[in-house]
Amino acid sequence: MADKTVLLGQIVAEQEDFAALLRGLTDEQWAASSLCEGWTVRDTAIHTAWHIHLKRIGPVPSFGYARDVSQFLLLGGTKFDARQRERDGARSNEDLIDWIASPAEPTLTNLDELMIHQQDARRPLGLGRVIPADRLASLLSYCMSPIGDGGLGVGCGSYKLGREFHLVATDIGWSGGQGLEVRGPGEAILMAINGRSEATDDREGSGVEILASRLAAHANRG
Repeated sequence: MADKTVLLGQIVAEQEDFAALLRGLTDEQWAASSLCEGWTVRDTAIHTAWHIHLKRIGPVPSFGYARDVSQFLLLGGTKFDARQRERDGARSNEDLIDWIASPAEPTLTNLDELMIHQQDARRPLGLGRVIPADRLASLLSYCMSPIGDGGLGVGCGSYKLGREFHLVATDIGWSGGQGLEVRGPGEAILMAINGRSEATDDREGSGVEILASRLAAHANRG
């Protein structure tokens, strides 16, 4: 179980990094394709801001959460995503940045959303960054656990994709799992087990080809 104080600090820092990225984008970059299939950088930012502000279900569920979940189940993911982007697409860039940066629910799933979707925007734009090791290691461990499988979030089945591999992040001293070895920068490992095939050249080891074949079956969607 993640320390809530530490986790909240990591989420706030990731929000600040995402907001700083968005503040520096041109109109053309906002409209560029992200790694999420069919989504622009702006679409990806809208989805991320929406997701990290969902209220967790408790004794009295948030009406907004309940409404969005019911619409998601009724319409299906693709139709809901389209309506969500239509609903929030009228926001100005400044409002969207403020939304990304405003207080979010302190969960590892939300840290996952923030980090991976920021990379979904950065990679196609060629705007790399060095992700702090503590945030990256936290997410790698989470994504490689059954609870971090991502079936209802950004993960695209990270536990299933990473299963049967020994994953080694060569830059931050993290490793996890058992099986054929896949080595590479922690960010590339994280993106791979979350369904992103674009970092293939950054990985090596006896399990790379098998992992690549699994990735080929997955579309990069939120």
